[in-house]
Amino acid sequence: MFQLEMDQRQSCRVERRFLVTDFDDLEFSEPFDGHDVNLTGLGFWINDADWFLPGQEISLRVQNLDDGEIYSLNSVKVVHIQKEGERFLCGCHIVQITSSQLLSHHRLVITDAATAEISLYSSEMDEFNFIEEGSPLSTDPSDLQEASLALDLAVAEMQAQQNDGDQLVADLVQQIKWRLQPQAEPMSASEQQDLLRYIIEQVESFGLFFKHSGQSAMALSILAKLIAHTPLKVEDREDWKTMLSDFERRFISEKMQVAFDFMHQGVAPHDAMLMAEKYLQEKKID
Repeated sequence: MFQLEMDQRQSCRVERRFLVTDFDDLEFSEPFDGHDVNLTGLGFWINDADWFLPGQEISLRVQNLDDGEIYSLNSVKVVHIQKEGERFLCGCHIVQITSSQLLSHHRLVITDAATAEISLYSSEMDEFNFIEEGSPLSTDPSDLQEASLALDLAVAEMQAQQNDGDQLVADLVQQIKWRLQPQAEPMSASEQQDLLRYIIEQVESFGLFFKHSGQSAMALSILAKLIAHTPLKVEDREDWKTMLSDFERRFISEKMQVAFDFMHQGVAPHDAMLMAEKYLQEKKID
């Protein structure tokens, strides 16, 4: 089961027209006016600060006033209650979400190209993840085949990064050993500081490499999960494909996107990455 962490509430908040009510209020008989949303949260107006408490976990229903769509959010945590004039703004963070809820919430947040660009620029990868319980898998063989290709590419990326990482470690050890070879004269304090600074810089670069490589494989894995849960309803399917495109544009590198295209032509994952790298190098020269 996947849970969004509080520090992942990164995407830009935008004002939208929506209503919020208690999970059991099916008719929206006593709704709260919505104020703003982002990919992992929402804010709405309440008249009494004691109705909700920071840290409280609640279940809500949301109605998008622009298209009438209603969806539920089973696990939402109250982050803050802020007084503004005669009312209070209740800011909430979505703790858990299913694939269908993610799609509905994405439709509420992303209404145009400009909003998509702003929201995606500041979004985090895990904002597109969801719990698998209650999230039906696609029964379309083409979706499952597509998801399998993405997973194959993720594995190939992890293997390639592991090989590169092993080489980086070997090079770092060799450099340190060379610099620590016995000298005719002991190292001065300044030389010792230079050596220490070099080691720190190399270790930091090594850490950044593994952080990037882990994110790349994780992005491909989440992409595979998104593809595997593509809904079958035509209108939902089209919106889901748009969300997939948003995710790819934000989190999948151009090299991996090109490699994915080559895999659709029957190329093996490792070969596809090599061909993608060569293609982009030639494109850069041109």
